[in-house]
Amino acid sequence: MIRGALALAVACALAGCEEEAPAAEPPSAAAPPAPEAPVAAPEVPAVEDVVEPELTLAASGDLVLNPHAMRAVLEDGEAGYEHLLAGYAEVLEEDELVFLNLEQPLVDDEVPLDPGWPRQDTSRPRRSPILGATPPLADALAAAGVDVVSVTNNHAYDQGYRGLARTLEELARVHVPSVGVGVDADAAYAPVVIERAGLRVAFVGYSDFFNQHPSGEASPVAARLDEERVEASLRAAREVADVVVASVHWSRDFLARAADSDRRLARRLVAWGADVILGTGPHVLHEVERLESPRGEAVVAYSLGNVASGMGRTYVVGHPPHGFIHPANVTPEARDGVVLRIRVRSEGGVIAIRDLSAVPLWTDNNWLAHRRDGVPHRVRVVPLAAVEEALREERFPLVARALGEAVRLELAPRP
Repeated sequence: MIRGALALAVACALAGCEEEAPAAEPPSAAAPPAPEAPVAAPEVPAVEDVVEPELTLAASGDLVLNPHAMRAVLEDGEAGYEHLLAGYAEVLEEDELVFLNLEQPLVDDEVPLDPGWPRQDTSRPRRSPILGATPPLADALAAAGVDVVSVTNNHAYDQGYRGLARTLEELARVHVPSVGVGVDADAAYAPVVIERAGLRVAFVGYSDFFNQHPSGEASPVAARLDEERVEASLRAAREVADVVVASVHWSRDFLARAADSDRRLARRLVAWGADVILGTGPHVLHEVERLESPRGEAVVAYSLGNVASGMGRTYVVGHPPHGFIHPANVTPEARDGVVLRIRVRSEGGVIAIRDLSAVPLWTDNNWLAHRRDGVPHRVRVVPLAAVEEALREERFPLVARALGEAVRLELAPRP
């Protein structure tokens, strides 16, 4: 309307008109449209409310029962394995991913058991022990809360290929995954992936050597610590998991500390893809060390000792061993064990070791009282918190020293 009035005024001016131009119409008094309701911005959680994927790995060492200890467990009746592991199970927690090294087949009827003969005693030819258990041990492991076991170690073939195959069958029956052994070499080196707390955790296992080399068809196969195959194995595990855990059975029996060669190897394993290295084999506790990693942080436990064994059965608290007695019989360190708790966080491919703590265990073995007084021989794993005060005061600082400053050692609550 304004544009039309202006055009008429211009035309009149050109024609000499003296009429006033019509007034412009007033603007409409209609109400403007109501504005749209504002859209709420998405709520951004506070930094402290963001939950990053994190899990706790509860790792222990060798379950390795010599024929003497096996006899004690079996003579304890149907609940023998349950009694053996009750103190171990007591300190485990439901939300943990629980690991141990099963250092004996779950059968004992393929090859006769043999306690062996040490090389230090030259009166007889040296013999490696032949170990074996019975299938109900698988049930006891599952009932205790064990989630995964390594079965590649120097006793893997003690019951021959058939005994190893039956061991895998028993573990599968109770739904406890096993690592380090497969129907062929490719399967043995392949990772076992377990999902927990929003993370994919790949377990692999390797052994430095085997005591026995049975004849016949070579199946199943236990993974050996062959560096070329191990590197490929770890790189493959890295591709399918957020966290890679390598179980390594290495070193020598009763070696007091980790060998330099093992320390160098640990760094190569981390470079190839391992985030957590769980060492077993020496039957005594070694240092737990934090390492830098291409992915952030890594941790290596050079030896987790024994979670349950028949070793050190003649040790008396406060009386160090003397004279020629094989270390397997008298070494108290072979009765020390731990549940090592490793809190691992993985975010965007970056690994952080959030915490390292451990609960000390002790294998109670009344062998001397059995021989002296004729009481039934019993072997039990107990929290160190539950043993007599003199033994607890002796072992606690020694376990803490063995694990090193990276680990916070905590006594479990008394039962």
